[in-house]
Amino acid sequence: MEDHCQVTPNQKISSAEENAKTLQAYLAISSLNCPNCANRVRNALISSLGVTDALVDHIDGLAEVSYNPDLIRPTNFMEIVSRAGSDGIHRYSAVVIG
Repeated sequence: MEDHCQVTPNQKISSAEENAKTLQAYLAISSLNCPNCANRVRNALISSLGVTDALVDHIDGLAEVSYNPDLIRPTNFMEIVSRAGSDGIHRYSAVVIG
């Protein structure tokens, strides 16, 4: 793996507002080639207001996102995932599957 690909997973302490109501959404994500890709996408998701946690599996190309539906919608996750790969090297896309 090249150095530019190294991504350290971020930790998030969700606010009381974010934790007030939590649902799960499931995403199919393309172009997750390694654990660092999964970390990059996860970091982007959990940095968004309303997302309390995200589990991203690069092998299966799937993610489970915990979120507050009063603060963010699953349709927003597709744009967040796409932006996570906007470094000119990585290109991710996602579809909400549940």
